[in-house]
Amino acid sequence: MSILGSRKRRAFLVALVILIGIGAFWRLRRPRRPPPTPVAAVDPEPVLVRHTPVGRTTVEGAAILGINEGISLPERSIARFTGGEDGTLKRRVALLRATGARMVRANSHAWPHLNFHQWKGDWTEADRFMGVVGAAGLDVVLVIGPWPGTRTSLYTNAYVPADLPAYQAWVEQVVERYDGDGLDDMPGLARPVLGWEVDNEPDQHNQVAPRGAGAGQEADGTPARVGGEATGRFETPAEYAQVLIVTSQAIRRADPEARVLSGGLYRSALPAGRAYLAEVLAVPGARDAIDVLSLHCYFSADNLDPVQRSMRMARALAPGVPVWITETSVPSAGVQGWVDEEWQAQRVAGIIGGFLAEGADRIFWHTLVDAPNEREGPTGFATNSLFRGVVDGTGVNFEPKPSGDVFRRIAGHLRGQDPESFVEVAAEGGRLLETDAGWLAFDGAPAVPDGSGAVEDLRTGEVDVGVERAPAPAWIAR
Repeated sequence: MSILGSRKRRAFLVALVILIGIGAFWRLRRPRRPPPTPVAAVDPEPVLVRHTPVGRTTVEGAAILGINEGISLPERSIARFTGGEDGTLKRRVALLRATGARMVRANSHAWPHLNFHQWKGDWTEADRFMGVVGAAGLDVVLVIGPWPGTRTSLYTNAYVPADLPAYQAWVEQVVERYDGDGLDDMPGLARPVLGWEVDNEPDQHNQVAPRGAGAGQEADGTPARVGGEATGRFETPAEYAQVLIVTSQAIRRADPEARVLSGGLYRSALPAGRAYLAEVLAVPGARDAIDVLSLHCYFSADNLDPVQRSMRMARALAPGVPVWITETSVPSAGVQGWVDEEWQAQRVAGIIGGFLAEGADRIFWHTLVDAPNEREGPTGFATNSLFRGVVDGTGVNFEPKPSGDVFRRIAGHLRGQDPESFVEVAAEGGRLLETDAGWLAFDGAPAVPDGSGAVEDLRTGEVDVGVERAPAPAWIAR
């Protein structure tokens, strides 16, 4: 071998070593993506892990908060509304704006009844709803689907519509009217729909046997069943995935820029919910049919574990997909000794802070107003709201519960802030969400950070300085 060849070989080896060293250096510098959390795991994650979803919407902080069915009309008020101006509607709008929330979610079983089964070809109610929302400067998420969202099993034994082309044509017509593109829009549309959610709580429907009401005949011509089949066999994951895909196709044909949300998963913190969603997303095309994962989270436990479990499930099954919590709340009365109005107020901060710390994109509280105290019989989420209904000699008045005061104050502190700045930081004795303007103490009694300013009790609005601890719910100014 020539001297020149030896030199070339040595130069080549030296260059190779240098390249390997550079590669190792950059691998050490490059942030490592943590492995996905196993779905079966249920233990809480370390509280100092920050999870930022891909595609988080850039909005001011207060705009991430909404109310589920905040602008809604009880069934008994519909007749009064259709006959002219309705005081109930105006009061709901005023109350919702007073909370500081800037979004509202409309379910498909309630006003304006945007579901294929109840559609009568009349735009009056839906146009009125969208007009009210736009005039109030609110964004809206509309639940859309073939059946009334929380009552599907009362209407049919067969979840998938018999005439899918007709159903898709209806979806396209609805989306086109409210997409704000200037083509076949509702006259005077002020704000287009923020997101379209395909059905509501499909995993809940799967656990309730269909009643068969209004279903007509079975496929074999026999009368519709009254009792339905065993639970777990109605609105199966495969059936919901089919409706999700065809609905998403119709939405995107009408509005290619639309956000499509999955149906709000009711049991997001429980194994049954995780299993249902996993089966849905395993259907070819289902994952690509959604832009946002919609979750619901209800609990009365005296901890925030359900919040973490819901978000861990979302990251495990749909990594990188933005998460909107379209329904969440805790009651202000219950059999548990700790459940009362003060505890609910504390948990408002816990839920908002906990979900933001985990990377949730939007959060909707369920709901705005409690049933009035004259109501009898089953009331569902009778005490989960931010305002209580009080009956007096002039009718029903609504007054904020402590939870309503806390919600309003949090919204005020978040207003104008960039959600990208929200991150949980280490805190002795509790949990802190850091923002550009200060810290939200949302659990426990965290130590006040060095160099911080006044501490506000979010239940009372009282401000103190020089304290070492900030019992949640509290706001710590910079």
